[in-house]
Amino acid sequence: MEVPFLFTYRELKIISAAPISQIIGYLNELGAIPLETTCGFKYELAGLEIEINQFENDTYPDIGVPRHTVVVNGDKESAQDFLTAFRLRFLSAGG
Repeated sequence: MEVPFLFTYRELKIISAAPISQIIGYLNELGAIPLETTCGFKYELAGLEIEINQFENDTYPDIGVPRHTVVVNGDKESAQDFLTAFRLRFLSAGG
């Protein structure tokens, strides 16, 4: 049985409000390898390069919610699978 896509991606990038420490913890759990970078965070995981950067040009800076871009480079299908797993991991119903 084929599993339908839960999310559709125009770009291999999402915006996340998960705290950066939780994102890094998740990547460490998966065995991602940290890469050197001059800004933000960069990891390698199963042929994918994952970049996490603080969201710039915040439309609502006074709200105080952390926002980060998570950009994945590599095989499109693998990147989409990673992004879907990431979203499901940090999915919250506000509680």
